[in-house]
Amino acid sequence: MPSRPQTVELDLPFERALPDRLRPMLPMAAAAPFDSADYAFDVAWDGVRALASVDRGRVGIWGRTLLDLTGRYPEVQVLADLLPPETIVDGELIVTDPEGRPDSVALARRQQAARPEAVARVAAAHPVTYVVHDLLYLRGRSWLKEPLVRRRPRLNDLLQSSGRIYVVEPVADDGLAFFDAAREKGLEGVIAKRFDSPYRAGQRHPDWLLIEAVRHQDFVVIGFIPEAGDRLLEALIVATYDGRTLHPAGRVVGGFDNATSSALRKALDGLAGGSAPDDPRWMDDRICWVQPKIVVAVKFSEWDLKGQLRFPIFSGLRPEVAPEECARTTMVEPPLRSRPRLVEIQLPRLPF
Repeated sequence: MPSRPQTVELDLPFERALPDRLRPMLPMAAAAPFDSADYAFDVAWDGVRALASVDRGRVGIWGRTLLDLTGRYPEVQVLADLLPPETIVDGELIVTDPEGRPDSVALARRQQAARPEAVARVAAAHPVTYVVHDLLYLRGRSWLKEPLVRRRPRLNDLLQSSGRIYVVEPVADDGLAFFDAAREKGLEGVIAKRFDSPYRAGQRHPDWLLIEAVRHQDFVVIGFIPEAGDRLLEALIVATYDGRTLHPAGRVVGGFDNATSSALRKALDGLAGGSAPDDPRWMDDRICWVQPKIVVAVKFSEWDLKGQLRFPIFSGLRPEVAPEECARTTMVEPPLRSRPRLVEIQLPRLPF
C-alpha cells in the first residue's frame, strides 16, 4: 500500500445505527492485465460474494441479492469475537482444495444445503473460508466514502487471518506479474482496485477491474435440450439481459456432471412455460423453453460477431445472482502496460 498521512480518529457516539443490508460493489471487466501504482491487485476467488455484519453480539451474512445466508455458513460466526460491534465487512465465501485454491464443486455442494442438518453435514465435509477484503462500517460509522487506501489498512489493523477467516494482502504496482502468478496457480484471475476509490455499494464501476485468466460470465437459463444418451441434459440455452429484453447467447453443452445435470433438470422441469425468442436461429422443436429464474456461470473463449458465445462450458450454479444482473459485460481498456516482474501469490493455508 502507498504511504499515507497519519490521522487521528475520534470514536464519537453519533448515528450508530447500521443499515439493514448493503449490496456489494462489483468490478467491470478489463481487456488485459496491467501494471499501475494507482491500483491494489487482489486474487479473484470466484466464490460466493457475501457481506457480514457484527451487531449486538450477532453475526449476519447476506449475498448479492440481499438473501440471508447466516444459517448456511456457521463458520463465519467467529467474527463476533474478532470484530468490534456495529461493523460491516465485505468478503467472499470459498471452499479450498488442499493447496488453498478454490474448489467450485465443493462450494456448489455448500450452496445447495439449506436445512440445518444438511448444513451441519456438508460443513463437516466442505468447510468454507470467509475471505475478507474490505471495511464498510466500523463501530456504527460509515467508511463507504473513505478511499481504499484508508479502508484496507484499517481492516488489517482490526482483523488478522485465523482459522476459517482469511484477510487478503493485496499487491501494489505489479499487476502483470500477479496475473501471471494467478494463472500459473489455476486461479480465475485478479481484481485491480484503485487506491483512491470509495466503496460504491450496489454499483458496478470501473474503479474496480476484473482481469480474467479465462473469460467467464453469469447467464440466465431460458431453455434446455433434454437428455442425450444417459445424460439428463444435452444443452442449456443461456441469455443476457439488457434491462428490458433477454438476448439468447448460445448453447452450453459441456461442463455439468451427472449430479449437476440431475439437479438442473429437476429445477428446470418446474419452470416450464417460458417464451421462445422471436429469432429463426432458435426454431428447434427439441428446446424446452423455461421461465428465466436460474443463473449459471459459463466459461467461454469469446463472443462472435453475431453475439453468440464461442466454446461455452458450464462452470457452476449461481443462486446468489439475480437474473436481472446477467448483462453482457463491457470490456474496459486498462492503463498502459509496463514491463512485467515476478511476484508470488500466497494461498491460504487452512486446517482440514
